[in-house]
Parts: sequence; structure tokens; C-alpha cells
Amino acid sequence: MRPNLVRLIGFSVLAAVAGCASSPPRLGEAALAAAKSPRTWVPLAGAAVLSVGDLDDSLSDWAADERPLFGDSAAAVSDDLRNAAVAGFFVTALATPADKGRWQRIGWGLTALYAQGGVVEGLKDVVGRQRPDGSGDRSFPSGHAGVASSAAALGQRNLRALEVAPGWRRTASLSFDALALGAGWARMEAEKHHAADVLVGYAIGHFVTAFVAEAFIEPGLPAAELTFQGFGNGGALRLTVPLRASR
Repeated sequence: MRPNLVRLIGFSVLAAVAGCASSPPRLGEAALAAAKSPRTWVPLAGAAVLSVGDLDDSLSDWAADERPLFGDSAAAVSDDLRNAAVAGFFVTALATPADKGRWQRIGWGLTALYAQGGVVEGLKDVVGRQRPDGSGDRSFPSGHAGVASSAAALGQRNLRALEVAPGWRRTASLSFDALALGAGWARMEAEKHHAADVLVGYAIGHFVTAFVAEAFIEPGLPAAELTFQGFGNGGALRLTVPLRASR
């Protein structure tokens, strides 16, 4: 299983780089920026290191046995921390002034959350890694870590658009980091994921979200438009996605 994990991690990186080369310039730049973010490549590198030898199992077993942070409540805490990160995204988005893309941030933010979820669930179907507690074969990657990482990245970007004191912004940003990291660690203590599962889930959540944010939530870029055109006994929905700012 460990060699397969290493190959999957490597394939994910290569796919991202290949996408940068083949995408339209704007999307390619967004993908490259997302891939170069330390919150994307550092977790992937960590997962690759842990997948060599018994490091992944050893760290995961220690977290599940000792439960140093959350104890017997780890499973419930992981849900609470994930949900808090998502709530933080919505609160910061709603607090964003309308002229700084409030509804655009919400719409594209939801798109990012669902997109990263699709990637995570697809990998779960393909990999079929057994959970540490033996409760199923959907351990890799961690969905909780993906959602929390995605929501945290969205919330942190929203904070940049808010007129608050730098100290408060920094504290709130660190709080988002704590929620995302805590949710992933709690899943390890709850014996639902190995360490590598959490790290890869975190990286996927951040990469997808950073890509969407760089490509579509950039200031000055018109919002995507969803229109309905009726004809006959039915109709059609059309999503218009701008790839460059209007001049």
C-alpha cells in the first residue's frame, strides 16, 4: 500500500504541473500559484516521507493510543472543528463589503468546497485504504481535512478584504489554521485516518481552493453568471465563467 501512496502523491503533483502547462494562461498561472503554495506542497512532501517505512503507521498508532489533545471526544471534536472552519468562511464572506465581491466569494467558495470534495471522494473510491479502526476502506485521503483546509483558505482570503486591524486579522488567520490542523489531528486520534491520509486531504483542499481563488475571486474579475433560457417544454442553464477582466 505504501508504494501506491507514494505513486499517488507523485501523480497528483505531476498532474498539477501538467495542468499548468496545458491550461489557458490565466488558469495555468492560478494552478501554478496554488501548487507552489507551502500549504499544498509541504503536506504532500510530509505524506511522501511518512509513507516510507513504518513512519505513517507509527505516528497514527501513537496518536490513536495516546490521544494527547482530544481524548475520547476526538471523533466529535473533528466534526466540530471542521464545521467551525466552514462557518468561519461564511461569516467572513458575509462580512466582506459588496464592492469587494461578497456574493462572488460565497459562490466560488462553495464551488471550491464541492470541487475538492469530488477529488477526495474520487480518490477514496480508487485507493480503498483501510481505516485504522477497521471501520471501512475510505481512509485515503481525509475528507474532514480537505473540507477544513478548503474552508480555512477561503476564510483567510476573505480576511484580506475586511477592514480590520492587522493584529485581529493575523489572529483570525491563525485561528483558521488551528481549526484545519486540529480537525485533521482529531481524525487521527479517533482512528479514522492515518497521518498521510490527513496530510494529502489537507493539501487537496488547499490546492483546489487556492486555484479557484486565484482564477476566479481575483479583484476586478467579473463574477460568473448563471442564466436560464426557456424553450419548448424545457430550458437550459448556462454558466458563463470569465477568464480575464473586462477592459
